[in-house]
Amino acid sequence: MLKDSLDLLFEYVAKHIPSEQIMLAKKEYQKTTGDIYEDDKSYNTRMALFLEWYLLDQYEPGSQQTILENIIEENPSAWTQDSLDAYKDISNNTLGIFEIRKVRDNSVTVLDLFTDEKYLIEEQDSKLAFRKNDLFQGRIFPHLGKYYFSGYFCFHPKKTHRYIQSKTKVFYLIQRAWKKELYRLEKFLLKTQKSYLKNSKSIEKIKTKIGNTDISAKLEHLNTKLLDLVELKTGIETSLQLTEKEISSLQLEKIKIEGRGLTSEVINKLAYMNLKWERSRQIDIEDIYKD
Repeated sequence: MLKDSLDLLFEYVAKHIPSEQIMLAKKEYQKTTGDIYEDDKSYNTRMALFLEWYLLDQYEPGSQQTILENIIEENPSAWTQDSLDAYKDISNNTLGIFEIRKVRDNSVTVLDLFTDEKYLIEEQDSKLAFRKNDLFQGRIFPHLGKYYFSGYFCFHPKKTHRYIQSKTKVFYLIQRAWKKELYRLEKFLLKTQKSYLKNSKSIEKIKTKIGNTDISAKLEHLNTKLLDLVELKTGIETSLQLTEKEISSLQLEKIKIEGRGLTSEVINKLAYMNLKWERSRQIDIEDIYKD
């Protein structure tokens, strides 16, 4: 179903996005993936991979939304609710270099080399398409509690696996550092929220005591304590706002946007190496897959 929905999105792009805009995007894409020609064996697949990249990895100028996210937002009434749900699932995709760990009749287990996460993918006739230890470029969509491939892949020869693993490990270490920082910030945020609640309860208790006494000396003491608590509350609120802003920035600007950009760059460079290997078997593959 999701592959059919993706194909419908490709048709939407062809009909509604100006051809000049598509050509500019294609030139940008081919800076790292190489020019695509109609006589290439993998021409159709590579054109589909380009359209995936355009819809799902490119951001609208001056925006933090991908092309697809922008299309969904601007045209909510153009599709049925089922289609909208499918497009949102497609938007929430995982792009990666995957290693096949297990192959079953109608599913495969893969390891994402960029994140070290495993996925169980629903895939009909999977034994015809995949072999254990295959390494390939792919995209995973979540849908109704399960995972599916987009259906467009770029498989890399076995001799290249060690080189590819060295490239993906660099990003793995970067994103692991981001996740550690995110965990630290979320832990600090939770601690600060607890302090805020404790402070708010203390303020209410002091206000209640102030309302129940008319002894001037005691009132003076309580009012001083109240002022200190209110000042502390202001500081906690500032800390909460700053931490929430840091978390949002890390999640959006680093993990989502910069992370996707780094992943896409590595994948596209590897795809270009694969294309050169496809076109010329006279070159040793180790002379293609190298820095």
